[in-house]
Amino acid sequence: MIATEKRNMMISPKQPGTVLKMRAKAGKGDALFELTNKLHYNGDPDGPVDWILCRDDKDSDILWAFEFYKDADSFIRHFTNPAIEDGHDQVLELLAEMPMRVEVHAAFSSFQAK
Repeated sequence: MIATEKRNMMISPKQPGTVLKMRAKAGKGDALFELTNKLHYNGDPDGPVDWILCRDDKDSDILWAFEFYKDADSFIRHFTNPAIEDGHDQVLELLAEMPMRVEVHAAFSSFQAK
């Protein structure tokens, strides 16, 4: 994290992240959101340090997740941790199709200095 002139913290451009789009089976959107939120509190020390879950305004069964990790090593450990695979399997059971996942890095944010 980088301190800004307003003493806010911004996500560092060095922090890896992912953008995920998940479409739940019809009527399973709420269950997908609840489970995904719960999984962000699983105690994984390598899990995302900053994240937000967003609901699509036009389709309540679509979840958009934006996640950022401490560093590249924690990112790799998180996605190769067999202890969290059960949670990921539970998510997959709720999905109508495989999720879209794109790896990203922050370029600008509302917290940065001007």
